[in-house]
Amino acid sequence: MASVAKRRNAGSARLTGSAALVAGLVGFVFCVSSGWNGASFSVARPRRSTRVSRCAQLLARRAANLGVDPDEPRNAEDIEVWDQCEQDLALDVRELLISDGNLFFVGPDVESYEEDIRAVADMLNYTAHGWPYDDFLTACECTAKVERVYWVPPLYSIQRWTWKVMYHGLIIFIDEDGWENRDYLARDKIRNLKFPKKKSIFGPESSSNFVSLESNIDAPPGDPIDMWFEADVHVDLKAHPEMPVRDCILASIIDAIMRNPPKWREWFKAAKVRGTIPSDFQTPLQVRREFNSYGISPRLNKLLNA
Repeated sequence: MASVAKRRNAGSARLTGSAALVAGLVGFVFCVSSGWNGASFSVARPRRSTRVSRCAQLLARRAANLGVDPDEPRNAEDIEVWDQCEQDLALDVRELLISDGNLFFVGPDVESYEEDIRAVADMLNYTAHGWPYDDFLTACECTAKVERVYWVPPLYSIQRWTWKVMYHGLIIFIDEDGWENRDYLARDKIRNLKFPKKKSIFGPESSSNFVSLESNIDAPPGDPIDMWFEADVHVDLKAHPEMPVRDCILASIIDAIMRNPPKWREWFKAAKVRGTIPSDFQTPLQVRREFNSYGISPRLNKLLNA
């Protein structure tokens, strides 16, 4: 009788185990058919992710109900230069032009933006002039004057002697077509395709003179666009079509100067860190600017004091 009871208990245990296995398989098939992904069964998945996503969704929903952009920065220090108002742009450009250098505007159709250039000059308290010089000697007179704005016609800005004078100030290229800035290799490749050189079968006919400083008169002229891209500031009007031209000019000046800051700012900052000069030391230009400044925006104040 005892052996019969043991057999019955073993058979019932086998039936219970098989039933549990079948139930587990059925539950697994049901879960897969219900659309569960594999990540739902992962034990290492953080439980906090769903809570954060729900908070983000709730915040976005409340911001949408209030009419507020959730991605908008909280303070005025974190905004982009393209989102600043016209007054802040003018104040920042005036602060960055600490040496009161002249501005030279170049481009293929720069004369059509005379009204906007005059408006920029008025906001900076500069004096706007057309290009009144016809030769290099008389053009050198503008290097002795400061706080001037010149728009240089294309007929003069494609000549080399004008650039020798404009290098004493800030050169601004107004680009209304959105040209691409090519490097030296790309320009040389395009130039060789436009003007291919005939190769002699028996080698060069004459030896090359690398010592002579005389330029090759027979060489074709270069592209004026490549010459204008040598300017300090590139105002791409096509990249910001919603901005007014004067605001785009001011924002491009700030962006170009902050991307390539003057060396003396980095040198003075490193000297203050080393303790070579006091932490509150200022150059004579900075001291003069404090008396004649109307203030700067919070964004530029944060970048200069970083």
